[in-house]
Amino acid sequence: MLNVVNVVITADLGIPLDLADIATKLNVPYNPKKFDGIVYRTYRPRSTTIFLKNGKVVCNLKKIEEIKKWQPVFEDILKIVGIEHAGIEIEVQNIVTTADLGRPLDLTHLTVQLGLENVDYHPESFVGLVYRVPEYNATLMIFRTGKVNILGTKKPGDAEHAFNKLRNIIKND
Repeated sequence: MLNVVNVVITADLGIPLDLADIATKLNVPYNPKKFDGIVYRTYRPRSTTIFLKNGKVVCNLKKIEEIKKWQPVFEDILKIVGIEHAGIEIEVQNIVTTADLGRPLDLTHLTVQLGLENVDYHPESFVGLVYRVPEYNATLMIFRTGKVNILGTKKPGDAEHAFNKLRNIIKND
């Protein structure tokens, strides 16, 4: 079973932002010497939203379903800071999913099975095997325990397809 653990979405407001003014209106700290962005957290849904000077907004959520709940909250935030929000497109940038193959793996053997051109495995610097599945824009971090982290996908189905591809390769061993 796959479990979505993080979703990164972005929006481009199309205008430069006055971060000091936004920080004041949202009552959040702003220290451009430490980080030239505004970090704003919400609790329903639980999110971390970052406003950048160039008008880009990056948000982390825990589940895909929270995007629909977050959008009206985001529109309310934009009203508070005085930004027109009509027509702002939200784009999914990255979905992080976890899965478990249910058995331990020999990562050295798996490196050969998966094909060296799509694999990075350097156990002296990282304990996992990195497997890229370009047709799904997915990067799988596979661990000896059988646990798998799937990164880089923009659609939930892509993570599932990439994981199933891995499972089918292992099953045929």
